[in-house]
Amino acid sequence: MTNCAVESARGRASTVVGLDAVSGTPVIDLKPTTTEFLPAHTRQPERASDLTSEYFQP
Repeated sequence: MTNCAVESARGRASTVVGLDAVSGTPVIDLKPTTTEFLPAHTRQPERASDLTSEYFQP
């Protein structure tokens, strides 16, 4: 599961951004998410944040 933003939707075609996938990969299922449904009390080592801090930068 990956959280991403829907950039546009037209008919049965949707464009999403922020998805960790190869461009053009079909998206099988989209579901809305809210903070209440995200995992609670998730922790990770600070090093993991450091390693991925620029992951989504152009």
